[in-house]
Amino acid sequence: MARQQRIRHDSAIAVIGLGRFGASLAIELADHGTEVLGVDAAEDVVQSLHGTLAHVVQGDSTDPALIEQLGLGEYARVVVAIGSDVTASILTTSQLLRAGVSEVWAKAISEQHAVILDQLGVHHVVSPEADMGRRVAHMVRGSSDDFLEVDSRYGAMLVEVPSALAGVPLRELGLQREHGVSVIATRIDDDLQNANTETRLQAGGAMLVAGPTGKVEAFAALAATLRARG
Repeated sequence: MARQQRIRHDSAIAVIGLGRFGASLAIELADHGTEVLGVDAAEDVVQSLHGTLAHVVQGDSTDPALIEQLGLGEYARVVVAIGSDVTASILTTSQLLRAGVSEVWAKAISEQHAVILDQLGVHHVVSPEADMGRRVAHMVRGSSDDFLEVDSRYGAMLVEVPSALAGVPLRELGLQREHGVSVIATRIDDDLQNANTETRLQAGGAMLVAGPTGKVEAFAALAATLRARG
């Protein structure tokens, strides 16, 4: 294992398991200014990320000695992104919790895996494939390009503005009264701005619509129908 430069454990994030999900997560964090320590058992994976991540180490994350050597117990946040080896995921997670990591995030590849991680006391269990499936289902039902699930009953969706709704102040459209949704922001090109009651939607732009999930989907589908009619 390569000797590591000093890392600020209070602000850095460790990502263990640098497969497609873990590497994508680590790179995204690094691109947004977060100091990232990446750990993986495969030498070729580690070599491929040298120069991309600030710190990347080859090692067996199920080994308590590696956890101690890297000082992972001092990290505020560690992500276990191991996806292909459930046993390694569980053992690694257990070691991190025992080491006293403040906040452990762990990827689950099945419902049973998620249950075990939850029983271990993992602070945040994520299921990327299942979460993406739910997200795409909402997008399909609402004919939208993007959807954010706040909880199981409330969400927000980015909806293209139909001409029929353009040019009128939001207070006059009465979307909350008629459809049970609120426009919280508008986007023209790449410029996203907060909306208020005087905001006028522009055809060809987009609106961020929030509310109960079913109502958001229904409104987004209605907007798609209005767009199709011209």
